Amino acid sequence: MKVTLLKTLTKDKYSFNCGRWLDINEDDNEIVRELPAEGSLVTEVMPGEMIKYRVTVCTGMVSGSGTDANVFVCLIGDQGDTGDRVLYKCINNVNKFEKGNADEFFVEAVTLKQVRRVRIGHDGKGGSSGWYLAKVIVREEGQPESEAVEFPCYRYRKQSADGTQLKDKIPSSRNTSHLCRDYHISVKTGDIPGASSDSKVFIKLYGEKADTSKETLLVSDNDLGNYFERGRVDEFTIDTMDIGKINRILIGHDNVGLRSGWFLASVQITVPVQGRQYNFPCNRWLDKDEADGRVEVEVYPSEILPIEKLINYEVSVVTGDVRAAGTNAKVFMQIYGETGKTELIILENRSNNFERGATDIFKIEAADVGKIYKIRIGHDGKGIGDGWFLESVTLKRLATKMDESDKKKKKKKKKSEEEEEEETKVEEVMDVYTFVAHRWLAKDEGDKELVVELVPDGESELEENTYEVHILTGSVWGSGTDANVFLSIYGIGRGDTGERQLKRSNNLNKFEKGQVDVFTIKAIDLGELKKLRIRHDNSGSSPSWFLERVEIVDLKESTTYYFPCQRWLAVEEDDGQIVRELVPVDEAFVKKDSENDGQSLATLGLEQKGRC
Repeated sequence: MKVTLLKTLTKDKYSFNCGRWLDINEDDNEIVRELPAEGSLVTEVMPGEMIKYRVTVCTGMVSGSGTDANVFVCLIGDQGDTGDRVLYKCINNVNKFEKGNADEFFVEAVTLKQVRRVRIGHDGKGGSSGWYLAKVIVREEGQPESEAVEFPCYRYRKQSADGTQLKDKIPSSRNTSHLCRDYHISVKTGDIPGASSDSKVFIKLYGEKADTSKETLLVSDNDLGNYFERGRVDEFTIDTMDIGKINRILIGHDNVGLRSGWFLASVQITVPVQGRQYNFPCNRWLDKDEADGRVEVEVYPSEILPIEKLINYEVSVVTGDVRAAGTNAKVFMQIYGETGKTELIILENRSNNFERGATDIFKIEAADVGKIYKIRIGHDGKGIGDGWFLESVTLKRLATKMDESDKKKKKKKKKSEEEEEEETKVEEVMDVYTFVAHRWLAKDEGDKELVVELVPDGESELEENTYEVHILTGSVWGSGTDANVFLSIYGIGRGDTGERQLKRSNNLNKFEKGQVDVFTIKAIDLGELKKLRIRHDNSGSSPSWFLERVEIVDLKESTTYYFPCQRWLAVEEDDGQIVRELVPVDEAFVKKDSENDGQSLATLGLEQKGRC
């Protein structure tokens, strides 16, 4: 069999000889062939060299890793791509894509030169289609294993049967300028009659470096139930290769459903690592029965705004290999560095993180805090089997640097400043920090704490300190509270404890009228204390609370700090606030105030202003 291609205008002829089976029961069982061009014109176009690529697909070791679905892969290189190939014939295993497997396949194609990316996915079919993909390894058959390119993933692939949830995998050892990015997409549906849609919406991004595949927007970040409702904004995140500055987008829908038509108001795309926000106004129907009848449209950005630039961190969390070590609770982390701290970060990327003996890897975008001196990690204590044995945390701080090889190339060709900035940046691992925990975070194990602060392994300057917190509830009528109370303590130049719930008191019933409740908080030493923040959640049958004061004893320095309040934390009392920030005052003021209640609020205000 052969194929002949004739350009009718110029009469140029190309021949493509095959002479092989396209049959799952014959030859190599493939039903797709790539054929090199032959003929007098081919030498100037492209050498017709056929290559066998050995593709190793590694399935993870976590519970439920394997899949029964049909898996397909597309190799993308310097000279095009292979197109989607179903991984049908495994050369080393009978049962493919089982937990812990490293399944090998051959993909035959016209040479791609250097393989730069892999797109891999499945059709969502089978009794157990969800799949935890660890990594993909690609090398030319006959080449040494040292030439193999590794594409890490370490996350679940749960995609729809139409195959639209493909993900680009980026090599870890080469081409670091193309590392993955998170693109945060806000889609606003118009506020006009009939604007909402039941169709599946997709988006494709076109950038200076590359384009993404069509991504179906299936799972929203703000989880509002029915998507693309009238007048609403739905938020999504897609994780794909770095495509550089976004030039335009393609957005549309599949025109399926009772209400398939859609009025799209606008799209906003935020790329924190770029420090850019792209605004795409649309204000048009995507409906076969409205306007021009189109259900997809290309849109160009009306403006590109600068935003706070974030950097990437890679977090590896090791759960201990002891009985009942795993947790189903929500795990969070906060990073503290010389130049500040990150927001509270929820660590999640699939349904069953933090299994016994497992290592979970997360890529997060957060503020650059400089040299890291501590982290705080814990969980919310919710769900069945919430107790967790945390072994260790490894944190990689990634940053962009200038690529020296690109600088040399630019001497030969002048470019605009913006082009140079885009093309000479590569992302590198700048710092690696290891935090050893080897402890329980559980209500009924160890010290019964759910949150722990850790310093980098080998750092001897900072030590854990214990703070004894005395909460004095007032003696006026109705002073006590049934609500949950939370406390944050701040030091001068040493960060804070983060918000801690005050759960275990020396009293069975906490925060009763005229009572002193004592709690213990462990944290990395804060140095001299400068303020605290205390609040309650307004829950319970009697949430209103009159707080007299808080006393904190630094057990390491044997120092006591006094934080007077003498106010209500109640929505129906005083100024209606249920949160207060307090600064410490001298012990002499507390003693003087107890002797003379008449001037307490006035003198307290002056004393606190003097301490600020």
